[in-house]
Amino acid sequence: MFTVARRLDVSDTHGADLDVLRDALVVDHQSLRDDPAGILESVERARDQRRVVAVDDVGTRPESLTLLTLIEPDIIVLAPELARTDPDTRAARTIHVITAQAERTGALIVARGVDSEDQRSRALALGATFGVGKMYSDMATSTDLDPASLPPTWSTASSDSLSPFEIASDGRVVTPSSKKLLAAMSTQIEWQAASAGADTLALGTFQHARHFGNRTRRRWNTMASTIAYTGVYGIEMNPLSDTKIAHVALDPADPLVEEWNIVVLGQFFCCVLTARDLHRQGHNDDRLFEYVVSHDRATVVRCARTILSRVGGD
Repeated sequence: MFTVARRLDVSDTHGADLDVLRDALVVDHQSLRDDPAGILESVERARDQRRVVAVDDVGTRPESLTLLTLIEPDIIVLAPELARTDPDTRAARTIHVITAQAERTGALIVARGVDSEDQRSRALALGATFGVGKMYSDMATSTDLDPASLPPTWSTASSDSLSPFEIASDGRVVTPSSKKLLAAMSTQIEWQAASAGADTLALGTFQHARHFGNRTRRRWNTMASTIAYTGVYGIEMNPLSDTKIAHVALDPADPLVEEWNIVVLGQFFCCVLTARDLHRQGHNDDRLFEYVVSHDRATVVRCARTILSRVGGD
């Protein structure tokens, strides 16, 4: 793969050339499926080392768009198909997501597959600043990209807390509620997630697998068929037959077992409903919790990251 990029708005041979991916941490859509906890740890480490973080092949799979909101990369590398083919509705959605992310964070957009003048023009139309491809493959020299020259795209501060409830309740009003009301609110959020766009991520923590019942499982399977990533967490949460849903079994000592969380993170819709069990005895529907709802993007991102950091315990 070519890594030397040319500014797309410079057409002569004396333009500014950058080696945009040298020494960068490069992740792609498969990272989210294979090891979300590992990739988040790698990104944190790269940030501490002042390395550039890039998401590659953006646009081929919805998961690549999900990574943009989750890890806030310095560089967004577009899949070559976007510069090589005429745009369709899926490409249009991709462009909306990418440009929203770039506007929000200042991320640099780089187009791969710039092999001709037509593709250079198409990449410019996609919002790319730099291009990588055969047009520039014979450049003899280039300058390494200095991380200090990029805007601080990592705008959502990391949290030391392992509790989404602690993250979301900080500075917000906490409300008592029965399980019955929380179940209705969760269902509404799930339906919104299902129509929020293919780039959306949804996470649910259910304390124990027995609370992830048949009706809930059907809703989550429906949701999983329309969005990029779904994950459910709880004690004894085994894969069962939900092939599109990531199941993570929690250690009984994990503080997440005390909580009920629904986290939805997309480019245009985000929400967290987080509740803490008060352990007051009663009928299942009458169990008491205290809860918080937030649509603040930074809060939702932090909650998603802390849940995804779990790798399973039993």
